[in-house]
Amino acid sequence: MPHTTTPASHQQGGLISVLGAKDLGCYARRVNVIKGRGPRSERVRSERVIAVVGAGASGILTTTQLITQAAALSRDYKLRIQLFDHTGELATGPAYGTPHECHILNMRAATMSMYADRPDHFLDWLDSRIPQGNRPASGDAYIPRAQYGAYLREQLHTAVEDAHRHDIKVEFVTARVTDCLPGAGKALVQCGDVVYSCDAAVLCSGDLPGKGLPQLAGSPAYLPSAWQYDDIAGIPSTASVAVIGSSLTAVDVIVLLDALGHQGDIHCFSRLRSLPKVQEAAPTPWKSQYVTEERIEELTGGGARQATLTEVAGLFRQEIELATGAPLDWDAALHSARRPVAETLPEDIRDAAEGRNRWYAALDATGHLAPHLWHRMDDAAKEAFLAKHASLWAMYRHSMPLPNAEKLWRLVRAGQLHAHTGLRAAVAHGGRHTLTCVEDGREREFGADYVVNATGASPDITELDDPLIGNLRQAGRLRPHRHGGVDVDFGTGRLIGLDGTASTPVYFVGPLTRGVHFYTNSVETLRTNSTATARSVLRGLG
Repeated sequence: MPHTTTPASHQQGGLISVLGAKDLGCYARRVNVIKGRGPRSERVRSERVIAVVGAGASGILTTTQLITQAAALSRDYKLRIQLFDHTGELATGPAYGTPHECHILNMRAATMSMYADRPDHFLDWLDSRIPQGNRPASGDAYIPRAQYGAYLREQLHTAVEDAHRHDIKVEFVTARVTDCLPGAGKALVQCGDVVYSCDAAVLCSGDLPGKGLPQLAGSPAYLPSAWQYDDIAGIPSTASVAVIGSSLTAVDVIVLLDALGHQGDIHCFSRLRSLPKVQEAAPTPWKSQYVTEERIEELTGGGARQATLTEVAGLFRQEIELATGAPLDWDAALHSARRPVAETLPEDIRDAAEGRNRWYAALDATGHLAPHLWHRMDDAAKEAFLAKHASLWAMYRHSMPLPNAEKLWRLVRAGQLHAHTGLRAAVAHGGRHTLTCVEDGREREFGADYVVNATGASPDITELDDPLIGNLRQAGRLRPHRHGGVDVDFGTGRLIGLDGTASTPVYFVGPLTRGVHFYTNSVETLRTNSTATARSVLRGLG
Protein backbone atom coordinates (compact mmCIF):
# COMPACT_ATOMS: atom_id res chain seq x y z
CA MET A 1 0.00 0.00 0.00
CA PRO A 2 1.48 3.36 -0.94
CA HIS A 3 1.98 6.03 1.61
CA THR A 4 -1.10 8.27 1.92
CA THR A 5 -0.83 11.86 3.03
CA THR A 6 -3.39 14.51 3.81
CA PRO A 7 -2.35 18.16 3.97
CA ALA A 8 -3.57 20.40 6.73
CA SER A 9 -7.19 21.53 6.37
CA HIS A 10 -8.07 18.53 4.16
CA GLN A 11 -9.91 15.44 5.35
CA GLN A 12 -8.70 11.95 4.57
CA GLY A 13 -10.85 10.15 2.00
CA GLY A 14 -11.55 6.46 1.47
CA LEU A 15 -8.52 5.61 -0.66
CA ILE A 16 -7.11 3.10 1.82
CA SER A 17 -10.19 0.93 1.69
CA VAL A 18 -10.10 0.95 -2.12
CA LEU A 19 -6.58 -0.42 -2.36
CA GLY A 20 -6.77 -2.86 0.50
CA ALA A 21 -5.45 -2.93 4.04
CA LYS A 22 -1.68 -3.19 3.84
CA ASP A 23 1.06 -1.79 6.03
CA LEU A 24 1.15 1.96 5.43
CA GLY A 25 4.80 2.10 6.38
CA CYS A 26 6.08 -0.12 3.60
CA TYR A 27 6.73 2.85 1.30
CA ALA A 28 8.52 5.05 3.82
CA ARG A 29 11.72 6.82 2.84
CA ARG A 30 14.84 4.68 2.78
CA VAL A 31 18.57 5.47 2.74
CA ASN A 32 20.00 4.02 -0.45
CA VAL A 33 23.32 2.22 -0.42
CA ILE A 34 25.54 2.90 -3.43
CA LYS A 35 28.61 0.83 -4.28
CA GLY A 36 31.73 2.93 -4.80
CA ARG A 37 35.07 1.92 -6.28
CA GLY A 38 36.50 1.12 -2.87
CA PRO A 39 34.74 -0.16 0.26
CA ARG A 40 30.95 0.11 0.37
CA SER A 41 29.90 3.69 1.01
CA GLU A 42 26.65 5.50 1.59
CA ARG A 43 25.49 8.73 0.15
CA VAL A 44 22.11 10.38 -0.06
CA ARG A 45 20.97 10.66 -3.64
CA SER A 46 19.01 13.66 -4.84
CA GLU A 47 15.29 13.23 -5.22
CA ARG A 48 12.98 14.06 -8.14
CA VAL A 49 9.27 14.53 -7.52
CA ILE A 50 6.47 14.14 -10.08
CA ALA A 51 2.92 15.22 -9.28
CA VAL A 52 -0.01 13.55 -11.05
CA VAL A 53 -3.25 15.46 -10.49
CA GLY A 54 -6.39 13.34 -10.83
CA ALA A 55 -6.89 9.66 -10.05
CA GLY A 56 -9.31 8.77 -12.83
CA ALA A 57 -8.43 6.69 -15.88
CA SER A 58 -6.01 9.32 -17.24
CA GLY A 59 -4.22 9.67 -13.90
CA ILE A 60 -3.96 5.92 -13.37
CA LEU A 61 -2.64 5.31 -16.89
CA THR A 62 -0.10 8.12 -16.48
CA THR A 63 1.06 6.94 -13.06
CA THR A 64 1.50 3.35 -14.21
CA GLN A 65 3.45 4.53 -17.25
CA LEU A 66 5.72 6.69 -15.09
CA ILE A 67 6.43 3.72 -12.83
CA THR A 68 6.98 1.26 -15.69
CA GLN A 69 9.30 3.54 -17.63
CA ALA A 70 11.20 4.80 -14.57
CA ALA A 71 11.76 1.22 -13.40
CA ALA A 72 13.53 0.47 -16.70
CA LEU A 73 15.86 3.47 -16.43
CA SER A 74 19.28 3.72 -14.86
CA ARG A 75 18.67 6.63 -12.49
CA ASP A 76 21.14 8.46 -10.29
CA TYR A 77 18.29 10.01 -8.31
CA LYS A 78 15.46 8.82 -6.12
CA LEU A 79 11.98 9.21 -7.56
CA ARG A 80 8.78 10.09 -5.75
CA ILE A 81 5.39 10.21 -7.46
CA GLN A 82 2.55 12.02 -5.73
CA LEU A 83 -0.96 11.24 -6.96
CA PHE A 84 -3.47 13.94 -5.97
CA ASP A 85 -7.23 13.51 -5.90
CA HIS A 86 -9.76 15.36 -3.76
CA THR A 87 -12.10 12.36 -3.48
CA GLY A 88 -9.56 10.06 -1.88
CA GLU A 89 -10.74 7.36 -4.29
CA LEU A 90 -9.45 5.83 -7.53
CA ALA A 91 -11.32 5.63 -10.84
CA THR A 92 -14.50 7.23 -9.49
CA GLY A 93 -15.03 9.76 -12.29
CA PRO A 94 -17.99 9.85 -14.69
CA ALA A 95 -16.78 6.98 -16.87
CA TYR A 96 -15.94 4.25 -14.37
CA GLY A 97 -17.34 5.53 -11.09
CA THR A 98 -20.93 4.54 -11.81
CA PRO A 99 -22.31 1.92 -9.40
CA HIS A 100 -24.97 0.74 -11.87
CA GLU A 101 -24.51 -2.53 -13.72
CA CYS A 102 -26.59 -1.22 -16.63
CA HIS A 103 -23.78 1.21 -17.49
CA ILE A 104 -21.63 -0.90 -19.77
CA LEU A 105 -18.47 -0.08 -21.69
CA ASN A 106 -19.15 1.40 -25.10
CA MET A 107 -16.32 -0.69 -26.52
CA ARG A 108 -15.92 -4.47 -26.61
CA ALA A 109 -13.84 -6.05 -23.85
CA ALA A 110 -11.18 -7.18 -26.34
CA THR A 111 -10.25 -3.54 -27.05
CA MET A 112 -9.84 -2.37 -23.45
CA SER A 113 -6.39 -3.52 -22.34
CA MET A 114 -4.31 -0.94 -20.46
CA TYR A 115 -1.18 -2.25 -22.18
CA ALA A 116 -0.46 -1.83 -25.88
CA ASP A 117 1.93 -4.81 -25.90
CA ARG A 118 -0.59 -7.08 -24.11
CA PRO A 119 -3.89 -6.67 -26.00
CA ASP A 120 -5.56 -9.58 -24.15
CA HIS A 121 -4.64 -8.32 -20.70
CA PHE A 122 -8.12 -7.12 -19.74
CA LEU A 123 -9.70 -10.36 -20.98
CA ASP A 124 -7.19 -12.38 -18.94
CA TRP A 125 -7.95 -10.22 -15.91
CA LEU A 126 -11.67 -10.88 -16.33
CA ASP A 127 -11.03 -14.62 -16.52
CA SER A 128 -9.04 -14.52 -13.30
CA ARG A 129 -11.28 -12.18 -11.30
CA ILE A 130 -14.88 -12.68 -12.39
CA PRO A 131 -16.81 -15.75 -11.13
CA GLN A 132 -17.33 -18.45 -13.75
CA GLY A 133 -21.05 -17.82 -14.23
CA ASN A 134 -20.57 -14.08 -14.77
CA ARG A 135 -17.69 -14.15 -17.24
CA PRO A 136 -18.20 -12.69 -20.70
CA ALA A 137 -18.81 -15.17 -23.47
CA SER A 138 -16.07 -13.64 -25.60
CA GLY A 139 -14.01 -10.56 -26.26
CA ASP A 140 -17.04 -9.10 -28.05
CA ALA A 141 -18.89 -8.68 -24.73
CA TYR A 142 -19.61 -5.26 -23.20
CA ILE A 143 -18.55 -5.27 -19.55
CA PRO A 144 -20.10 -3.11 -16.79
CA ARG A 145 -17.97 -0.01 -16.42
CA ALA A 146 -17.68 -0.52 -12.66
CA GLN A 147 -15.71 -3.71 -13.38
CA TYR A 148 -13.34 -1.75 -15.58
CA GLY A 149 -12.87 0.70 -12.74
CA ALA A 150 -11.84 -2.23 -10.55
CA TYR A 151 -9.38 -3.29 -13.26
CA LEU A 152 -7.80 0.17 -13.32
CA ARG A 153 -7.48 0.22 -9.54
CA GLU A 154 -5.87 -3.19 -9.41
CA GLN A 155 -3.39 -2.35 -12.16
CA LEU A 156 -2.32 0.76 -10.27
CA HIS A 157 -1.94 -1.28 -7.09
CA THR A 158 0.26 -3.75 -8.95
CA ALA A 159 2.33 -0.93 -10.43
CA VAL A 160 2.84 0.61 -6.98
CA GLU A 161 4.12 -2.71 -5.66
CA ASP A 162 6.52 -2.82 -8.60
CA ALA A 163 7.58 0.75 -7.82
CA HIS A 164 8.61 -0.30 -4.31
CA ARG A 165 10.89 -2.97 -5.76
CA HIS A 166 12.57 -0.33 -7.94
CA ASP A 167 13.05 2.26 -5.22
CA ILE A 168 10.23 4.49 -6.47
CA LYS A 169 8.08 5.99 -3.77
CA VAL A 170 4.40 6.57 -4.48
CA GLU A 171 2.21 8.77 -2.30
CA PHE A 172 -1.51 9.49 -2.53
CA VAL A 173 -2.55 12.96 -1.42
CA THR A 174 -6.22 13.51 -0.67
CA ALA A 175 -6.63 17.17 -1.55
CA ARG A 176 -8.18 19.39 -4.20
CA VAL A 177 -5.52 20.99 -6.37
CA THR A 178 -6.51 24.59 -6.99
CA ASP A 179 -3.49 25.89 -8.91
CA CYS A 180 -0.17 24.94 -10.44
CA LEU A 181 2.43 27.70 -10.22
CA PRO A 182 5.88 28.12 -11.80
CA GLY A 183 8.89 28.25 -9.50
CA ALA A 184 12.56 28.22 -10.48
CA GLY A 185 12.19 25.48 -13.07
CA LYS A 186 9.76 23.55 -10.93
CA ALA A 187 5.97 23.27 -10.66
CA LEU A 188 4.31 24.26 -7.42
CA VAL A 189 1.11 22.32 -6.82
CA GLN A 190 -1.23 24.34 -4.64
CA CYS A 191 -3.94 22.71 -2.52
CA GLY A 192 -5.72 25.55 -0.76
CA ASP A 193 -3.10 27.01 1.59
CA VAL A 194 -0.67 24.10 1.16
CA VAL A 195 1.93 24.07 -1.63
CA TYR A 196 3.89 21.03 -2.88
CA SER A 197 7.08 21.57 -4.87
CA CYS A 198 7.71 19.11 -7.68
CA ASP A 199 10.00 18.78 -10.67
CA ALA A 200 7.11 18.15 -13.07
CA ALA A 201 3.33 17.97 -12.85
CA VAL A 202 0.89 16.05 -15.06
CA LEU A 203 -2.69 17.30 -14.91
CA CYS A 204 -5.30 14.60 -15.56
CA SER A 205 -8.56 16.40 -14.93
CA GLY A 206 -10.81 14.04 -16.89
CA ASP A 207 -14.24 14.98 -18.17
CA LEU A 208 -15.70 18.07 -16.51
CA PRO A 209 -19.32 19.19 -16.94
CA GLY A 210 -19.94 22.66 -18.35
CA LYS A 211 -22.39 25.25 -17.12
CA GLY A 212 -25.19 23.47 -18.93
CA LEU A 213 -28.44 25.31 -19.52
CA PRO A 214 -28.34 28.44 -17.34
CA GLN A 215 -31.98 29.26 -18.08
CA LEU A 216 -32.97 26.10 -16.17
CA ALA A 217 -30.53 26.53 -13.30
CA GLY A 218 -33.20 27.76 -10.90
CA SER A 219 -35.46 24.75 -11.40
CA PRO A 220 -35.25 22.13 -8.62
CA ALA A 221 -36.21 19.47 -11.18
CA TYR A 222 -33.30 20.27 -13.50
CA LEU A 223 -30.23 18.00 -13.35
CA PRO A 224 -27.30 19.85 -14.98
CA SER A 225 -25.24 16.67 -15.40
CA ALA A 226 -26.04 13.16 -16.57
CA TRP A 227 -23.50 11.93 -14.02
CA GLN A 228 -25.72 12.81 -11.04
CA TYR A 229 -26.65 9.17 -10.59
CA ASP A 230 -28.27 9.54 -7.16
CA ASP A 231 -30.41 12.44 -8.37
CA ILE A 232 -31.54 10.46 -11.42
CA ALA A 233 -32.46 7.60 -9.11
CA GLY A 234 -34.57 10.08 -7.12
CA ILE A 235 -36.81 11.00 -10.07
CA PRO A 236 -40.36 9.73 -9.40
CA SER A 237 -41.05 6.66 -11.54
CA THR A 238 -44.14 8.18 -13.17
CA ALA A 239 -42.61 11.59 -13.96
CA SER A 240 -42.02 12.68 -17.54
CA VAL A 241 -38.33 13.22 -18.27
CA ALA A 242 -36.66 15.29 -20.97
CA VAL A 243 -33.10 14.24 -21.79
CA ILE A 244 -31.12 16.99 -23.55
CA GLY A 245 -28.59 15.45 -25.92
CA SER A 246 -28.50 12.40 -28.17
CA SER A 247 -25.00 11.00 -27.65
CA LEU A 248 -23.83 7.95 -25.73
CA THR A 249 -24.21 10.02 -22.55
CA ALA A 250 -27.93 10.35 -23.28
CA VAL A 251 -28.11 6.58 -23.86
CA ASP A 252 -26.60 6.09 -20.39
CA VAL A 253 -29.37 8.20 -18.84
CA ILE A 254 -32.09 6.28 -20.67
CA VAL A 255 -30.79 2.82 -19.76
CA LEU A 256 -30.38 3.91 -16.13
CA LEU A 257 -33.99 5.14 -15.97
CA ASP A 258 -35.06 1.84 -17.50
CA ALA A 259 -33.02 -0.18 -15.00
CA LEU A 260 -34.60 1.79 -12.16
CA GLY A 261 -38.06 0.79 -13.39
CA HIS A 262 -39.07 4.20 -14.69
CA GLN A 263 -42.64 4.21 -16.05
CA GLY A 264 -43.07 7.80 -17.26
CA ASP A 265 -42.43 9.14 -20.74
CA ILE A 266 -38.84 9.83 -21.75
CA HIS A 267 -38.23 12.38 -24.48
CA CYS A 268 -34.73 12.78 -25.92
CA PHE A 269 -33.99 16.16 -27.57
CA SER A 270 -31.11 17.34 -29.73
CA ARG A 271 -30.45 20.10 -32.23
CA LEU A 272 -29.12 18.18 -35.22
CA ARG A 273 -29.42 14.42 -35.09
CA SER A 274 -31.11 11.48 -33.44
CA LEU A 275 -29.68 8.69 -31.29
CA PRO A 276 -26.37 6.97 -32.14
CA LYS A 277 -26.16 4.18 -34.68
CA VAL A 278 -25.55 0.60 -33.49
CA GLN A 279 -22.21 -1.19 -33.44
CA GLU A 280 -21.73 -4.41 -35.35
CA ALA A 281 -22.40 -7.27 -32.93
CA ALA A 282 -19.24 -9.30 -33.56
CA PRO A 283 -17.18 -7.40 -36.11
CA THR A 284 -14.58 -9.19 -38.16
CA PRO A 285 -11.37 -7.19 -37.71
CA TRP A 286 -10.79 -4.77 -40.56
CA LYS A 287 -7.37 -3.81 -41.90
CA SER A 288 -7.42 -0.28 -43.27
CA GLN A 289 -6.31 0.19 -46.86
CA TYR A 290 -6.84 3.92 -47.34
CA VAL A 291 -6.94 5.55 -43.89
CA THR A 292 -3.43 4.49 -42.94
CA GLU A 293 -0.41 6.30 -41.56
CA GLU A 294 1.42 5.70 -44.83
CA ARG A 295 -1.40 7.24 -46.87
CA ILE A 296 -1.62 10.21 -44.52
CA GLU A 297 2.11 10.85 -44.73
CA GLU A 298 2.03 10.49 -48.51
CA LEU A 299 -0.91 12.89 -48.74
CA THR A 300 0.80 15.54 -46.61
CA GLY A 301 4.36 15.03 -47.86
CA GLY A 302 5.43 13.76 -44.44
CA GLY A 303 3.95 16.82 -42.76
CA ALA A 304 5.31 19.35 -45.25
CA ARG A 305 1.74 20.48 -45.84
CA GLN A 306 -1.60 19.88 -44.16
CA ALA A 307 -4.57 17.97 -45.52
CA THR A 308 -7.86 19.52 -46.56
CA LEU A 309 -11.24 18.23 -45.45
CA THR A 310 -12.01 17.09 -49.00
CA GLU A 311 -8.84 14.99 -49.06
CA VAL A 312 -9.53 13.40 -45.68
CA ALA A 313 -13.16 12.73 -46.58
CA GLY A 314 -11.93 11.06 -49.76
CA LEU A 315 -9.81 8.60 -47.78
CA PHE A 316 -12.72 7.68 -45.55
CA ARG A 317 -15.08 7.34 -48.51
CA GLN A 318 -12.73 4.86 -50.17
CA GLU A 319 -12.29 2.93 -46.93
CA ILE A 320 -16.01 2.63 -46.23
CA GLU A 321 -16.86 1.71 -49.80
CA LEU A 322 -14.21 -1.01 -49.74
CA ALA A 323 -15.56 -2.38 -46.45
CA THR A 324 -19.23 -2.32 -47.47
CA GLY A 325 -18.80 -3.17 -51.13
CA ALA A 326 -21.17 -0.38 -52.11
CA PRO A 327 -21.01 3.33 -52.99
CA LEU A 328 -21.28 5.64 -49.99
CA ASP A 329 -24.63 7.45 -50.04
CA TRP A 330 -24.02 10.75 -48.23
CA ASP A 331 -27.62 11.90 -48.74
CA ALA A 332 -28.96 8.77 -47.06
CA ALA A 333 -26.57 9.22 -44.15
CA LEU A 334 -27.66 12.84 -43.70
CA HIS A 335 -31.34 11.91 -43.94
CA SER A 336 -30.90 9.13 -41.40
CA ALA A 337 -29.79 11.67 -38.79
CA ARG A 338 -33.30 13.13 -38.65
CA ARG A 339 -35.48 10.12 -39.42
CA PRO A 340 -37.84 8.97 -36.63
CA VAL A 341 -36.12 6.60 -34.23
CA ALA A 342 -39.05 4.18 -34.56
CA GLU A 343 -37.95 3.68 -38.17
CA THR A 344 -34.17 3.74 -37.87
CA LEU A 345 -33.56 1.81 -34.66
CA PRO A 346 -35.03 -1.57 -35.76
CA GLU A 347 -33.12 -1.27 -39.04
CA ASP A 348 -29.88 -0.49 -37.22
CA ILE A 349 -30.37 -3.35 -34.77
CA ARG A 350 -31.04 -5.81 -37.58
CA ASP A 351 -28.01 -4.66 -39.57
CA ALA A 352 -25.78 -4.88 -36.47
CA ALA A 353 -27.01 -8.32 -35.46
CA GLU A 354 -26.59 -9.69 -38.98
CA GLY A 355 -23.20 -8.05 -39.61
CA ARG A 356 -24.41 -5.83 -42.44
CA ASN A 357 -23.01 -2.55 -41.10
CA ARG A 358 -19.40 -3.09 -42.12
CA TRP A 359 -18.88 0.67 -42.04
CA TYR A 360 -18.51 0.29 -38.26
CA ALA A 361 -15.52 -2.05 -38.51
CA ALA A 362 -13.92 0.27 -41.09
CA LEU A 363 -14.34 3.32 -38.84
CA ASP A 364 -13.28 1.46 -35.71
CA ALA A 365 -10.05 0.36 -37.38
CA THR A 366 -9.02 4.01 -37.79
CA GLY A 367 -9.35 4.95 -34.09
CA HIS A 368 -5.64 4.78 -33.30
CA LEU A 369 -4.89 7.11 -36.23
CA ALA A 370 -7.47 9.78 -35.37
CA PRO A 371 -5.11 12.04 -33.37
CA HIS A 372 -2.39 11.79 -36.01
CA LEU A 373 -4.82 12.50 -38.83
CA TRP A 374 -6.30 15.45 -36.95
CA HIS A 375 -2.78 16.80 -36.41
CA ARG A 376 -2.14 16.63 -40.16
CA MET A 377 -5.34 18.54 -41.11
CA ASP A 378 -5.29 22.29 -41.73
CA ASP A 379 -7.25 24.68 -39.50
CA ALA A 380 -9.87 25.39 -42.14
CA ALA A 381 -10.57 21.65 -42.44
CA LYS A 382 -10.88 21.26 -38.68
CA GLU A 383 -13.20 24.24 -38.32
CA ALA A 384 -15.44 23.11 -41.19
CA PHE A 385 -15.61 19.60 -39.76
CA LEU A 386 -16.51 20.77 -36.25
CA ALA A 387 -19.11 23.25 -37.52
CA LYS A 388 -20.82 21.07 -40.13
CA HIS A 389 -19.97 17.41 -39.76
CA ALA A 390 -18.92 16.51 -36.20
CA SER A 391 -22.43 15.65 -35.04
CA LEU A 392 -23.08 13.22 -37.91
CA TRP A 393 -19.59 11.76 -37.51
CA ALA A 394 -20.24 11.08 -33.82
CA MET A 395 -23.58 9.45 -34.63
CA TYR A 396 -21.78 6.77 -36.65
CA ARG A 397 -18.29 6.66 -35.12
CA HIS A 398 -19.48 6.68 -31.49
CA SER A 399 -22.32 4.24 -32.00
CA MET A 400 -23.99 2.33 -29.19
CA PRO A 401 -23.52 -1.31 -28.17
CA LEU A 402 -26.21 -3.69 -29.42
CA PRO A 403 -27.42 -4.56 -25.86
CA ASN A 404 -28.21 -0.89 -25.21
CA ALA A 405 -29.91 -0.51 -28.58
CA GLU A 406 -32.19 -3.43 -27.78
CA LYS A 407 -33.18 -1.84 -24.47
CA LEU A 408 -34.01 1.43 -26.18
CA TRP A 409 -36.01 -0.34 -28.88
CA ARG A 410 -38.13 -2.03 -26.20
CA LEU A 411 -38.93 1.41 -24.75
CA VAL A 412 -39.73 2.81 -28.20
CA ARG A 413 -42.06 -0.09 -28.97
CA ALA A 414 -43.84 0.46 -25.67
CA GLY A 415 -44.42 4.09 -26.59
CA GLN A 416 -42.35 5.27 -23.64
CA LEU A 417 -39.24 6.61 -25.41
CA HIS A 418 -39.35 9.35 -28.04
CA ALA A 419 -36.50 11.14 -29.85
CA HIS A 420 -36.74 14.65 -31.33
CA THR A 421 -34.38 16.76 -33.40
CA GLY A 422 -34.46 20.49 -34.07
CA LEU A 423 -34.34 21.59 -30.42
CA ARG A 424 -34.71 25.37 -30.20
CA ALA A 425 -35.48 26.25 -26.58
CA ALA A 426 -35.91 24.86 -23.08
CA VAL A 427 -37.52 26.95 -20.34
CA ALA A 428 -38.91 26.40 -16.83
CA HIS A 429 -42.33 27.61 -15.64
CA GLY A 430 -43.54 26.99 -12.11
CA GLY A 431 -42.14 23.54 -11.62
CA ARG A 432 -42.68 22.39 -15.23
CA HIS A 433 -40.43 22.59 -18.26
CA THR A 434 -41.29 23.38 -21.86
CA LEU A 435 -39.07 22.27 -24.72
CA THR A 436 -39.55 23.62 -28.22
CA CYS A 437 -38.26 21.98 -31.36
CA VAL A 438 -38.84 22.27 -35.09
CA GLU A 439 -39.51 18.99 -36.89
CA ASP A 440 -40.53 18.74 -40.54
CA GLY A 441 -40.89 22.49 -40.66
CA ARG A 442 -43.38 22.57 -37.78
CA GLU A 443 -42.76 24.01 -34.34
CA ARG A 444 -43.80 21.72 -31.50
CA GLU A 445 -43.79 22.09 -27.73
CA PHE A 446 -43.32 19.32 -25.18
CA GLY A 447 -43.75 19.44 -21.41
CA ALA A 448 -41.57 17.59 -18.90
CA ASP A 449 -41.51 17.23 -15.12
CA TYR A 450 -37.72 16.72 -15.04
CA VAL A 451 -34.89 17.71 -17.36
CA VAL A 452 -31.51 15.93 -17.46
CA ASN A 453 -28.65 17.62 -19.31
CA ALA A 454 -26.86 14.80 -21.15
CA THR A 455 -24.75 16.95 -23.46
CA GLY A 456 -21.66 15.68 -21.64
CA ALA A 457 -18.41 17.50 -21.04
CA SER A 458 -18.01 20.98 -22.45
CA PRO A 459 -15.24 21.59 -25.03
CA ASP A 460 -15.11 25.25 -23.95
CA ILE A 461 -12.87 25.51 -20.90
CA THR A 462 -14.17 29.01 -20.15
CA GLU A 463 -17.45 27.30 -19.16
CA LEU A 464 -15.88 24.89 -16.68
CA ASP A 465 -16.51 25.41 -12.99
CA ASP A 466 -13.13 24.03 -11.95
CA PRO A 467 -10.72 26.04 -9.77
CA LEU A 468 -7.54 24.53 -11.24
CA ILE A 469 -8.50 25.15 -14.86
CA GLY A 470 -9.89 28.58 -14.00
CA ASN A 471 -6.80 29.76 -12.13
CA LEU A 472 -4.42 28.47 -14.82
CA ARG A 473 -6.43 30.18 -17.53
CA GLN A 474 -6.75 33.51 -15.71
CA ALA A 475 -3.00 33.60 -15.02
CA GLY A 476 -2.17 32.83 -18.65
CA ARG A 477 -0.41 29.59 -17.79
CA LEU A 478 -2.97 27.66 -19.83
CA ARG A 479 -4.23 28.60 -23.28
CA PRO A 480 -7.66 27.53 -24.53
CA HIS A 481 -7.33 25.69 -27.82
CA ARG A 482 -9.28 27.18 -30.72
CA HIS A 483 -10.84 23.78 -31.42
CA GLY A 484 -11.76 23.03 -27.82
CA GLY A 485 -10.09 22.07 -24.56
CA VAL A 486 -6.56 23.10 -23.57
CA ASP A 487 -3.57 23.69 -25.80
CA VAL A 488 -0.68 21.25 -25.42
CA ASP A 489 2.29 20.09 -27.45
CA PHE A 490 1.02 17.28 -29.69
CA GLY A 491 3.85 14.83 -29.07
CA THR A 492 4.47 15.33 -25.35
CA GLY A 493 1.32 16.83 -23.81
CA ARG A 494 3.29 19.73 -22.37
CA LEU A 495 0.97 22.59 -21.44
CA ILE A 496 1.16 25.71 -23.61
CA GLY A 497 0.58 29.09 -21.99
CA LEU A 498 -1.10 32.19 -23.33
CA ASP A 499 2.24 33.42 -24.70
CA GLY A 500 2.51 30.33 -26.90
CA THR A 501 5.37 28.75 -24.96
CA ALA A 502 5.65 25.67 -22.77
CA SER A 503 8.10 27.08 -20.25
CA THR A 504 6.82 25.39 -17.08
CA PRO A 505 7.24 21.62 -16.54
CA VAL A 506 3.47 21.06 -16.55
CA TYR A 507 1.74 18.52 -18.79
CA PHE A 508 -1.85 17.58 -19.52
CA VAL A 509 -3.29 14.14 -20.32
CA GLY A 510 -6.96 13.38 -20.86
CA PRO A 511 -10.18 14.40 -22.60
CA LEU A 512 -9.43 18.13 -22.32
CA THR A 513 -6.69 17.86 -24.97
CA ARG A 514 -9.41 17.26 -27.58
CA GLY A 515 -8.51 20.34 -29.63
CA VAL A 516 -5.02 18.94 -30.18
CA HIS A 517 -5.69 15.18 -30.30
CA PHE A 518 -9.40 15.17 -31.32
CA TYR A 519 -10.19 11.64 -30.18
CA THR A 520 -9.33 11.69 -26.47
CA ASN A 521 -11.92 9.60 -24.60
CA SER A 522 -10.82 6.16 -25.72
CA VAL A 523 -8.51 4.02 -23.60
CA GLU A 524 -6.42 3.54 -26.74
CA THR A 525 -5.72 7.27 -27.10
CA LEU A 526 -5.24 7.83 -23.36
CA ARG A 527 -2.79 4.94 -23.33
CA THR A 528 -0.80 6.44 -26.21
CA ASN A 529 -0.77 9.95 -24.76
CA SER A 530 0.09 8.88 -21.22
CA THR A 531 3.00 6.82 -22.58
CA ALA A 532 4.37 9.77 -24.57
CA THR A 533 3.94 12.20 -21.67
CA ALA A 534 5.61 9.88 -19.17
CA ARG A 535 8.56 9.51 -21.55
CA SER A 536 8.89 13.29 -21.88
CA VAL A 537 8.57 13.91 -18.13
CA LEU A 538 11.26 11.37 -17.25
CA ARG A 539 13.57 12.64 -19.96
CA GLY A 540 13.24 16.13 -18.50
CA LEU A 541 14.36 14.90 -15.08
CA GLY A 542 17.79 14.08 -16.45
